[in-house]
Amino acid sequence: MTSRPRLRLEGNLAPGLLAVALFVLMALVVLNTGFSAMPTNPFDVDSVTAAIGYALFDLAPLQAEAGVTGTEPFLAAFLLVAVVLDAALDAALVLAKREEGGEPVSPLQSTGDSPSTSDSDAGRSATRADGSGGDNR
Repeated sequence: MTSRPRLRLEGNLAPGLLAVALFVLMALVVLNTGFSAMPTNPFDVDSVTAAIGYALFDLAPLQAEAGVTGTEPFLAAFLLVAVVLDAALDAALVLAKREEGGEPVSPLQSTGDSPSTSDSDAGRSATRADGSGGDNR
């Protein structure tokens, strides 16, 4: 006779509650944030790329000449997003690295026991006894 499924709670409850609390906190922040209408042209410039370039390279005379003002908060947000995305990429690479027994494993490494390797392929790369190298080139 089978018994009914039981919920295991030994040590797994805290991360779940923390995730729910974080979700509730994020929902409260989003729901209580007042979103205003977007301005039609926030920088008075045709190109946002130009505004980023002026702010990145601190080209104040060119920035004033083009009429681009107030890009510092925009630049700070741009750089913050760039750093966060770089950290996420680094974390993805660390998580994607495979290890077996403490040693890194290459995904394209051949072990030599595959059926596609034939004796004629192995003989081509081996050095012959007479020193000719095995290649018939």
